[in-house]
Amino acid sequence: MLENLKNILNKPGNKSTEPVQQPIVGVDISHSYVRLVQLEKKKKVWSLVKLSSKVLEDSYENEDKRNEAIVTQLKNLKLEQKLQFDQAAISLPVNSAIVQVVQIPYLEEEELKEAADNGSLWDTAINVPGEISEYSIFWQTIKKDREKNTLSLLFVASRVDEIEKNCDLVRKAGFDPLVVDVRCFALRNILKTHPDGGAKGTQVFVEISGQENYAVCMHDDLPFIYDIYVSDDDSDALVKGGEGLTDELFTRVASQVRTATTSFMKQSGVPGIEEIQFSSSLPFAKKIYEKFKSEIVEYKINLMDPFHNLQIPSALKSRLQSEKNGSSFGIALGLATRQLDVFGYFKFVTAVSNINLLPDRADRATKEKKKSVTTSLMQKLSILSTLFFGSTLAIYFYMVTTMYSVSDTESMKINAMNEETKLAEKTEELDKLKAWTQTSGAINSKLLDISFSANLPNGTYVSEIQHYRSKPSLFVFKARDPAISGKIINILSKDFKNVTLKDIQSPNKKGGLNTININYLIK
Repeated sequence: MLENLKNILNKPGNKSTEPVQQPIVGVDISHSYVRLVQLEKKKKVWSLVKLSSKVLEDSYENEDKRNEAIVTQLKNLKLEQKLQFDQAAISLPVNSAIVQVVQIPYLEEEELKEAADNGSLWDTAINVPGEISEYSIFWQTIKKDREKNTLSLLFVASRVDEIEKNCDLVRKAGFDPLVVDVRCFALRNILKTHPDGGAKGTQVFVEISGQENYAVCMHDDLPFIYDIYVSDDDSDALVKGGEGLTDELFTRVASQVRTATTSFMKQSGVPGIEEIQFSSSLPFAKKIYEKFKSEIVEYKINLMDPFHNLQIPSALKSRLQSEKNGSSFGIALGLATRQLDVFGYFKFVTAVSNINLLPDRADRATKEKKKSVTTSLMQKLSILSTLFFGSTLAIYFYMVTTMYSVSDTESMKINAMNEETKLAEKTEELDKLKAWTQTSGAINSKLLDISFSANLPNGTYVSEIQHYRSKPSLFVFKARDPAISGKIINILSKDFKNVTLKDIQSPNKKGGLNTININYLIK
């Protein structure tokens, strides 16, 4: 039972090195929709748990009205999906974040952390509008080169007020934002659901959603982010659709995408691009995709299917089949993969997979860890309480059914006294045996001593010694002359008693030695 209790107390959740799955829901707010996705990961397989979306109108009287509508729709999603937790991962628009890969002289980890903490690192390496203190910053080393004396750092920052504005929306709807990512990296995170976990290589993602237009290119885990410039008129046309979606508009957008991919190949050194994953949050994304595909014929372009590598429960299959634009769930799905980052396991994964710009993320992570440990402890205490209660009942039942009577107790006392007497006798016998053994050892040492051998007649040696406690012991000598047995008896009689000749055995062959057997008792 003690071993079982030890196993319970040492279960993962206290000191486990395995990541603990923190439930979290990905919430994506785009121009046209509010979307929600929850995933679950068991071993290396991701499964879809919840999926839902709500439509937003094309335009509102003002920003406050739009925000009210977003909060209302988020509340509806939470109620409809019957979420049992509040934790959420959200994303910021690409244009509200600063994303750079910074190259600096090589520093050791301790020096690097100190420079980042006191702000001196960013004063020399980054130029941001306003004061650096106005920003929430995420950074991580993504490449080290001791030979070239360089470090490559991923630097991601956004103004604290911009982050809080987005967090407040989901808070008003009853969600608790624990992760604040950037939209482009959230889209990239669908690679986590791939069988290889998004192995190193080259990937290109393009989102064209009117207000969000960018390319995120990855090569060996190094990110390259490019803004796809779209004019205000073209952006309005993309959002509204209809006759505004002209061939000229897509020619202009395609030209911007070519510029981004060309820059990527030049900066990364990749010889080419195998394919582009296309995504859009707009309701007529397929039409945009077809136009886009016809304009850029030099690359293979696929409409993203973020659910391709997920296990889909039967209850959600029909829901997915009715969805006309699966790619629009890419951001929410990527955010839903962030469930492990709350506990700091991001230290062991790619930087672009774990960006979190939440201003108080360190404090929140500590709080969530404590909450998890407390929950785990309560669960274990509950198990222990149940075990102890069950054990108490079992002991009580055992005592009631097997309690000894007075006569049984007296009989056991008598038996115990008899056993103690036997133990005393055996102990005395053992002591005598130890004394005899020590004596025998001393005799052996003396008989094998050189001085003893020198007293024996010439041509005589000891071939065997046998000590016995309850009968005469035996010396076996080898000698050419059997007549010297008398001399040997005289020598042995000085140290032993009852020394007598047992017998003399003649040699088996001519010229051999006689075997003289002499009995004795230890004094």
